Amino acid sequence: MSNKRYEERDAILAKIEVFQAHLELLKRTNVLNDAFPIWHDGEFGAINNFQLGQLPKILVRNLGL
Repeated sequence: MSNKRYEERDAILAKIEVFQAHLELLKRTNVLNDAFPIWHDGEFGAINNFQLGQLPKILVRNLGL
């Protein structure tokens, strides 16, 4: 093989490695986490900043879901 072919092969293999790493990152990505952030606010769960539930001893300023 000529030197140019080795360089082309190495460049292609390097691109494959980059694309494989990007693919692994995308496999771990969950768009629902961006669209519907689930968190907690004190003793309450929250989705998109809407409170889930209420307690008799805690006044809720605005009830979410």
